[in-house]
Amino acid sequence: MKRIIGRKARYTGKEQNLNKVVIVAAMIARGSNDPDEHLYLKTDKEIEKAGGVKPTDRVEVRPIHQDGRVSWITCDPLYRDLRFID
Repeated sequence: MKRIIGRKARYTGKEQNLNKVVIVAAMIARGSNDPDEHLYLKTDKEIEKAGGVKPTDRVEVRPIHQDGRVSWITCDPLYRDLRFID
């Protein structure tokens, strides 16, 4: 099983003002642009069962502050805009 939840990554996209983040959930689009139709998955087992995260899916992340604290605020970048650092 591929680990997604809890992984640390560097954000490389242009949509949001992020640097380092930790993944807390995945939003699997399943071909729909309507967020209400997306699967919201909180475990790697659920993600694997749904077929994995595609580059065009979004993931819910929490920014990591420079001092190492993890923010309680979340953002939803595209999965393709993350580069794993762990």
